[in-house]
Amino acid sequence: MKPREYRFNNSCLTIILDDILESKAEVIVSSDDNQISMGGGVSLSIYNKGGSNIQADARRKLPASVGDVVVSTAGNLEHQKYVFHCLTLDFQQHSDAQLSQNEDLQKYIIQHSIDKCFILLHALDINSIAFPCIGTGFAHFSIQKVAEIMADSISKNLGKTHKHFNVELYLYDKCNTHNEMDYIDVFEHFAVQSALTKQRFMAIEGTLGNEYDVSNAQGHRIPQANEMKHQVFISYARKDADKVNAIRKILEENSIDYWIDKDGIYSGENYKEVIVDAIDCAKVVIFVSSVNSNNSVNVIRELGYAVSQRKTIIPIIIDEAQYAKSIRLDIADIDQIDFTNDSLGTSKLISSLIYTLQVK
Repeated sequence: MKPREYRFNNSCLTIILDDILESKAEVIVSSDDNQISMGGGVSLSIYNKGGSNIQADARRKLPASVGDVVVSTAGNLEHQKYVFHCLTLDFQQHSDAQLSQNEDLQKYIIQHSIDKCFILLHALDINSIAFPCIGTGFAHFSIQKVAEIMADSISKNLGKTHKHFNVELYLYDKCNTHNEMDYIDVFEHFAVQSALTKQRFMAIEGTLGNEYDVSNAQGHRIPQANEMKHQVFISYARKDADKVNAIRKILEENSIDYWIDKDGIYSGENYKEVIVDAIDCAKVVIFVSSVNSNNSVNVIRELGYAVSQRKTIIPIIIDEAQYAKSIRLDIADIDQIDFTNDSLGTSKLISSLIYTLQVK
């Protein structure tokens, strides 16, 4: 069967019935357990062709949880720069059949893995990636269900960016347990999502005319990376806006340029690349720590990216909430600024910022 192509905005997704190791994409995706055993299926094939350095490098990034993605070297693979290891199984429950019957958990694992892959593509400035059908090997996910979830997740990620990505989805059955008709669902799901993305694009384009590249449907202008001049990025939860306004006022009074997603426009599903650009531009990331922010997926993603880019992080605590587990290791040793007492917090914040900005 010939490869099938689907368009999503400026990106192209190609479904290929072949071995994923034939791909020339910059990133190849592996599906594995949370110990990165690389003991079967796609992961074993990658290990055999790319060498043990792939596994050794990936294991240095552990621990990681099911649903996470671990980035490693591509070892001896000829065309790839990285391997993205999507963790679909808990090693301790390798023989547990409950996962194959829990569709909600499957959906979470696949969606979270794909979202993380696209965050990494943006962060690493990579334009091409090859996916297997995640979880259909030893995890025993239903290929029909995986097709539905992957089509939805990939189309959402491609539909919300105007960057050009070449995405490949490899369908390969070494054991001959599937025939070509079994993959019809895969083609149908992607065809439907491609058509829906085109409709959404045309609807927005009709609303905005030639302004589509710099605006969203609500009329807010999308700032371009080369226009950003700020020194500080504020990461916070929208529910804490009143307290954050006091921090903004302090920065303004001291002529410190900052970026804040004040209306929640850019932290949604459509404009994550704007957040990446805003963090890249900043020298300092202020993390407003609260019950709300430590339970915010967007805030945790922002901090994770800021840490990966070696940005200076200044945590400001506005209540007694503990840091989320997913960020605790990264910022636990950084001095906090207690803003439950505004007068003390203000002076410490300004002195910390001035010192850091001068040094950087």
